[in-house]
Amino acid sequence: MKNKPGWLIVILISSVQLALLLFAVMMLSSWFHTQTEETIGQRTCNDNRTLAQQVTRSLNPPGSPKKFDPDSELERLSKKIETITVPNGGFIAVINPQSAQILCSAPEAAIPENFDPENIKLNMLSKSLEAQVDLLRSVAPNNRHRHFDGRADIAGREHFVSVEFLPKLNAILMLGQPAKHSMTGLTDLIANTQQLVFTAILLLGLVSISLIMSILNRSYQKTESITEVLESKVTQRESELLRTKNAVIFGLAKLAESRDNDTGEHLERIRSYVTIIAKDVASRREELDDEWVRNLGLASSLHDIGKVGVPDSILLKPGPLTMEERAVIELHTVIGGECLEAIQMRLGNNSFMHTAKQVAFFHHERWDGSGYPHGLKEEETPLSARIVAVADVYDALTSKRPYKTSFGHFESRAIIISGSGSQFDPEIVDAFLRHEDEFRKISECQIETENRTKRKQFATPEDLIKSLTDQNAESQAMV
Repeated sequence: MKNKPGWLIVILISSVQLALLLFAVMMLSSWFHTQTEETIGQRTCNDNRTLAQQVTRSLNPPGSPKKFDPDSELERLSKKIETITVPNGGFIAVINPQSAQILCSAPEAAIPENFDPENIKLNMLSKSLEAQVDLLRSVAPNNRHRHFDGRADIAGREHFVSVEFLPKLNAILMLGQPAKHSMTGLTDLIANTQQLVFTAILLLGLVSISLIMSILNRSYQKTESITEVLESKVTQRESELLRTKNAVIFGLAKLAESRDNDTGEHLERIRSYVTIIAKDVASRREELDDEWVRNLGLASSLHDIGKVGVPDSILLKPGPLTMEERAVIELHTVIGGECLEAIQMRLGNNSFMHTAKQVAFFHHERWDGSGYPHGLKEEETPLSARIVAVADVYDALTSKRPYKTSFGHFESRAIIISGSGSQFDPEIVDAFLRHEDEFRKISECQIETENRTKRKQFATPEDLIKSLTDQNAESQAMV
């Protein structure tokens, strides 16, 4: 499976969302538990209050003696309390607030062990009262509140407690129910609900992640397919542009060469020779790469582009040139270099045009400084121009021109070697010698092509023999 960073992002986002959802559910569950607990506590206290009010109404009922007898009323209250069963294992008791003594209560088994009224503090349910009050102090004579509902820790257990003041007896009636028994059903329900909700959210999260990943995968595949198509079109367009650029450059170069009665194959040979030497040199220099080799191979086609500015009467002259005519011929390096420099200024920092300008300007400079147009010496001449110089001379030697015959490979090789250290860079000559077999094959193909062309030009063998005889005589005369 391909590595898709989008999947990791989706899983991360979905996990964070799932965690936040679970946290929200936990907070909501806690809030619901608290609210429900308060509601149940309030309801329990309301039940306690109703029961306490029923008990207090039994004091001094209608038809009883007008004079209130605390002892008899307490006895009657005690009998009443003994008949009451408080729900959830709760208790009911009448307490003297001054002495903290239990005056009466339900069966003793219902009173919690270690029941100590003096240490009971009520956490009030009503927000209008203080948050916490002492049970016995709450019924002080100057306290206007005569009824309290709240939570209290009684004998180590939490209880929902209701307190009713009995002023005639100067006592308090206290009812309590253990919170644990009241909340047992709620706690189980909440726990089961939480477990169910957590499971549902987890399943929903997993399904959501799977769905999002599936959608993302399809989208990624679709995007990848579109990207591949676009990349293919871009590559095709770049290839077309490159071919067009190469064709235009070659066409310009061929236009210049066509004025020199050359078929244009000279450009192809120069490009091949330059590429062979450039690859060899680049393999020995870390700063040179394949792009440099390609640029130089193509730029070599423009080395004589400046010949378009040389008059035909001088460029095509078959005989020796005068000093003035040679000076005009030498201007083709400046014309070509300045033309390509002007193009480079419009294109900006373009490596190809920079190389092409160097080649056009300096391919007739010599290693010993006697070349033209600037008389540069040794490595003052750019490496690209030093390479083209060797390739251009070799092709000129092995090619036939109106003013000269062609030399064979070994004759040309000897001339190149003799110019090492004077006309040519010795390093470039060494590279040429390491690949001279490749040069020889290219030049032999050229000779074979020229011979086929000659055979087509002559109608009879006699004409061909006469032409070869004339050519041999011309060669002997040049030597």
